[in-house]
Amino acid sequence: MSDSGSGSVYQSANLHKYTADNRIYRWHLQAVMDQLVELIDQAQPGSLLDAGCGEGFVAGDLARRRPEIAVTGVDLSPEAIAYAQERFGKLARFRTGSVYKLPFSDRSFDLVLCSEVLEHLDEPEKAIAELKRVARSHVLITVPLEPYFDWLNRVGRSLNLSVDPGHVNFWTKERFQDFIRIHFDEPRFAWKHIYQFALARR
Repeated sequence: MSDSGSGSVYQSANLHKYTADNRIYRWHLQAVMDQLVELIDQAQPGSLLDAGCGEGFVAGDLARRRPEIAVTGVDLSPEAIAYAQERFGKLARFRTGSVYKLPFSDRSFDLVLCSEVLEHLDEPEKAIAELKRVARSHVLITVPLEPYFDWLNRVGRSLNLSVDPGHVNFWTKERFQDFIRIHFDEPRFAWKHIYQFALARR
């Protein structure tokens, strides 16, 4: 996995998370994925956009579990998309693009997923507007549950088990629900371990 010609090994916090050799951590990620799929099944999409897909681990797993759904992933990082295309390109489509200006027309996907992205963004409201624009039916958003995620991440970093995720937004349960209700009517919320989910009609 080399980056674009520099000779260095490509790495990111997201890639580190999904390739960590830790049985407990893998169990945790599997449980979070199970919850995500349960919510996706409620929306019954025929097409899905994973906005901010990173290296494609979630998109690839979704495509494997639900082959009837046409899955597309988009991410700003060309290196992440190259990794996703190489590893999961037979399962899903991938392309580069910003969640602030998604390279798709209005109402292109039945469901738009934005998983563990908004906590990294300086303008999450702007991203929400784009997610709603390209969604035909539903939007599904996940963010860490604070303050628990931050506390556990600090412990993990002190033990060299995790890296700094680079978060700029920190949503407690109440703050996340308030934020989602500003942008969506009658959202449904769920939780799994240190992550929280919101599924809503656009």
